Amino acid sequence: MKRGGIYWVLCGIVGFTSCGPEPVFSDSAPVDSAGWQANEAIEFTWDVEDTLGTYDFFLDVRHDQTYPFSNLYLFLEFSFPNGRLGRDTLGCDLADERGQWYGSGFGNLVDHRIGFHRETRFPLKGEYGLVIRHAMRKDPLPGITDIGFRLESHPSE
Repeated sequence: MKRGGIYWVLCGIVGFTSCGPEPVFSDSAPVDSAGWQANEAIEFTWDVEDTLGTYDFFLDVRHDQTYPFSNLYLFLEFSFPNGRLGRDTLGCDLADERGQWYGSGFGNLVDHRIGFHRETRFPLKGEYGLVIRHAMRKDPLPGITDIGFRLESHPSE
């Protein structure tokens, strides 16, 4: 490849990887390769100083081709700085009716970014937490490799 071609390839890579808003918080945790136990919690904590801004919440789910379902149900438990808790159940569609994954990926792995709360305000300053457990009937749940949480500032209009 000529030197000019390499330059344009590198510019394309930088351009594609730098798109999108910078997250306020982003982290992920690996899941046991033997399967995700229903009682095995994945936990994230982050600090909030801005109670006036709005935020969008995302879950990042990575699985391999052995994942046997077209969806994933999760139990979410939010903790607030004042000690209160909020609970929710999230259903995630991962594939269409023909079994084609909605996510993207390379080789054996498929990545999904699932938005689940938009334009959310935090009522208090301080430390927040999120605990995630799977709510599927199969236990341990095979094929899930990583679970992540991402918090972004909602773009102002």
